[in-house]
Amino acid sequence: MKYKEIAFRNYKHFCSLEGCDYIASEFALETILKLIKEFNVSNVLELGLGIGSISDTVFKFAKNSNLTIEYVGTEKNDFCLNALSKNVEDYKKIHLFSELNEIENKNFEFIIIDGYDNSFNEIEKYCVKNSILYVEGARGVQTKKILDIFPKSLYVNVITLKKNPPYAHEGRSVDSYIGGGQLIFTDPTFKMKLFWFKEKFSTFIKRKLRD
Repeated sequence: MKYKEIAFRNYKHFCSLEGCDYIASEFALETILKLIKEFNVSNVLELGLGIGSISDTVFKFAKNSNLTIEYVGTEKNDFCLNALSKNVEDYKKIHLFSELNEIENKNFEFIIIDGYDNSFNEIEKYCVKNSILYVEGARGVQTKKILDIFPKSLYVNVITLKKNPPYAHEGRSVDSYIGGGQLIFTDPTFKMKLFWFKEKFSTFIKRKLRD
């Protein structure tokens, strides 16, 4: 099964669950899986697990692709913690912490930012040399902080021309474009630079077409 199909199926499923108001968009799920596939990611840190739409989608993709992915995440909201155990098929594979600063001696190839906590300023020490960071949605505060920490990074706002489907989670108008995200390569390799350039050009064209 292709990653877009997995993203579509899981997003639609999570849209029917309680607490789906703030889950990642279908396009965000697609982008996350695309990055994992493109860069052979073997470990992931997700800040703000929510009700589990991203982690469950990643686990399903990993299983479908015969990949082994170590998954670490933070969450301290009681409702979300209860939902995670019900919604994520491979919940027991998540190394769960309340906040970022509880994680010790661990570095990650791919960090997904879907929330914020007081230790976010220390995110650099959790990165490998060529970490990929993806900020789901707009989240300007988190994006600015990352760019301040990594002044030599490459950054692109990843967007789509698709509009919200009828099954989109609450508050998403079918007349509005699906939400995107902020992609940051902290210390990009040549392959990452090429990927960034393609996304930068794609975003430029899509903005023209949106206007």
